[in-house]
Amino acid sequence: MIYFTIAVKIVVGMIGVLFFLRISGKTQMAQLTPLDSVNAFVLGALVGGVIYSPDISAWLLVFSLAVWTCFNMSIRYLLRFKFMRRLIKGDTVMIVRNGQINMKEFKRNGLEMEQFRTLLREKGIFSMLDVDNVRFETNGQVTVSPRNSKSESYLLVNNGSLIMTSLDNAGKSEKWLRENLSRKGYHNIEDLFCVEWTPDRGFYIAKIDVNKNMADKDTTDIDN
Repeated sequence: MIYFTIAVKIVVGMIGVLFFLRISGKTQMAQLTPLDSVNAFVLGALVGGVIYSPDISAWLLVFSLAVWTCFNMSIRYLLRFKFMRRLIKGDTVMIVRNGQINMKEFKRNGLEMEQFRTLLREKGIFSMLDVDNVRFETNGQVTVSPRNSKSESYLLVNNGSLIMTSLDNAGKSEKWLRENLSRKGYHNIEDLFCVEWTPDRGFYIAKIDVNKNMADKDTTDIDN
């Protein structure tokens, strides 16, 4: 009987975790952010602890997964707000700009030079002389712009919210962005799904259209 109970719990746990991943989105499998790490720990503890505990039924496992999923969805809703997003997920920061190391961000993220060089080597970069800009992503990886490479792009608006760190990394201000958007007829940033800016190429703008349930894009250049 105990073997049957364990088998049922394993199946229920597997289905529950797959359902959670389906609800929370595919980024759970593509990127590991602090929130994703917590999810992995909690899900592992829930499923693993319940499977081998004869006093806890499969229904309690379903209830636990349901509560955690609802709580997780609530947190993801809060991520729409800039303050909560920075608090929970953190920000992408520029740790190298124009070949110069940003010591404040370098130390704040607990990086050592040899550790940083290892991250660069994983990207095929073997010398700081070949580096122009380096971003430290929220998942602990780095995005490298080699020296003399093609201009990189900056995501300035995400789901109706300004990304101030991206503006700073691009060397632009909120006033500059709003003025450029206004020239194109976009007066409310909250109505924009995303705004991407690439030096020398201009903007990619996607506005949320609730009637079509999709984003309308505008790739016409705006003054740089």
